[in-house]
Amino acid sequence: MKLANLSFFADAEARGAAENMALDEAIFLRATFPVMRSFRWIRPAVSFGYFTSWRSVVGRFGDRELVRRWTGGGIVEHGNDFTYSVFFPDRHLATNAELYRFIHSALAELLRGFGHPVEVLRNPDSPGSNDCFERAVECDLKVRGKKIAGAALRRNNKGILLQGSIQRIELPDDFTVMFANALCAQTEKFALSRRILDTAALIAKAKYSAAEWTQRF
Repeated sequence: MKLANLSFFADAEARGAAENMALDEAIFLRATFPVMRSFRWIRPAVSFGYFTSWRSVVGRFGDRELVRRWTGGGIVEHGNDFTYSVFFPDRHLATNAELYRFIHSALAELLRGFGHPVEVLRNPDSPGSNDCFERAVECDLKVRGKKIAGAALRRNNKGILLQGSIQRIELPDDFTVMFANALCAQTEKFALSRRILDTAALIAKAKYSAAEWTQRF
């Protein structure tokens, strides 16, 4: 598959965990074309998949900022990783498996160009840890046996949201642009609107900062 167009931006402002998740959801709800966002964390944080038990996280990472993702997947430690999201307003674009393979195959080819011996996993690791980077699934990326890239998805009638993290390898400062160009030949910069920022602020307060959401399971 190929994307006909893609807008992208590297979020220059480091944000809290709730704000990062809320901004992803706000863009997802407002975007009318594919968008890629890379972002940073204002302090060490842990995000965990929608169905992950709160107790399994807080007992280990109580000293970090914790946030339940809208997407699935396992537990991800954030701080020094390259974190990104891709928003697709067309929910019929591809299956989850096809989209996951597309993103990670493009990423693998890009990283190989930097000299990293990247492997696209064909068979998942044995079930075990719920830590995302301790267990790889099909189409995750590894370098010398260590997982370096994973992602999780959410699909509804508005479209598809993919949230991903790249860890354990060095990346150039302009990696966001390179990654966007690896996904689509026709790219342009995206600017956050006041409407999106206002929506994100409301979602952060009502949802991702609330114990009812974070501790729901």
